[in-house]
Amino acid sequence: MKKTVITVLMLLVSVCAYAEIKIGALLALSGPISNLGKPGQEIIDSVVAEANKANMLGDKITVVSYDTQSMPDRAQTYAKKLIAKDRVDVIVGPNGTGEALSVIGEAMSSKTPMMAFAGGTSVVTPVRPFVFKSPQTTTTAIEKAFNYLRKKGITKIAVAADATGFGQDGLDQINKFSKGFTITGIEKFNATDNDVTTQMSKLLTAKPQAVVIWTVGRAGAIAAKSLRALDPNILMVQSHGIADNSYLKLAGPAAENTIMPSVKLTVASSIPAKDPQKKAIDLFVKKYGKLIDETSVHASYAYDGINIVLAALKKSKAEKIPLQQAMEKITRFVGVTGVYNMSKTDHCGLDLSSMVIVRVKDGKFVLEEM
Repeated sequence: MKKTVITVLMLLVSVCAYAEIKIGALLALSGPISNLGKPGQEIIDSVVAEANKANMLGDKITVVSYDTQSMPDRAQTYAKKLIAKDRVDVIVGPNGTGEALSVIGEAMSSKTPMMAFAGGTSVVTPVRPFVFKSPQTTTTAIEKAFNYLRKKGITKIAVAADATGFGQDGLDQINKFSKGFTITGIEKFNATDNDVTTQMSKLLTAKPQAVVIWTVGRAGAIAAKSLRALDPNILMVQSHGIADNSYLKLAGPAAENTIMPSVKLTVASSIPAKDPQKKAIDLFVKKYGKLIDETSVHASYAYDGINIVLAALKKSKAEKIPLQQAMEKITRFVGVTGVYNMSKTDHCGLDLSSMVIVRVKDGKFVLEEM
């Protein structure tokens, strides 16, 4: 009997010693928006390694990652695998709005919290109990951009949007914020198109003062080149998903004078010392500057997303509450993307103060307006 008790105790100790928290990661490591996913993997691995080294949660944290290939159906397939086979406690990612929307059903039915890295408003509106996201919503980005256009006296705009969930989300929000503007034309294109000259030509026929392009990844550069080949001077406004060094490289001279809403990270050196995010941004640049230069500023979404998840896991454990409730209690969290104030009614937690307007000048992003 005594031997049996000792054996049971040893088994319990063994289980406790190997207690594990599993984080599932859905990242676009290949495909049209791979520039969003690749830096995310490195960031997540680095942050989790540091958390394990510091024994942040008291349990080992393991990351299980899958490449969504920038495809919603792949994201959904791997989400199912993460939940049913890998039995993860939480999911981070995916990167694209369409991908995130495809995963929501799996997260909700299994009650698995997810922290998406996608920009679309539709990911968190309406609010769903287990779905959160780290980038600003399309709503916030469009409001920031349109406020700028109004100040500049722009009243006539044309719109080009890709056919993905992100592009459609952009069209929906543009229509909501279009008061005071005349939309002279709307054209759609595929994110995989190699040329959108036909669409841009149709838009320019109506003589708009500006062309608003809503897409992300490689498609933004293709759209810029097509537009600039037809009109090198018209004001071009891109989405917050294009505020990214890969856009500068892929679009080249065609990117010049592009205006867009952006995270402050793109113009880190121009952010004033009094800004509440300044220290977090400078620390991030110091630590991951090479990664940002070589790949994408979208790394900040992954960085803030994984850190919010870790903070919520710690709160969940300390307060003995479900992770989903702990995530709703994350407030005054100073991130690189913005200052987050999550709640039961806001699963993004970022407002206009987290964004700036930037311009591309001489192949670099410069601060246009705080």
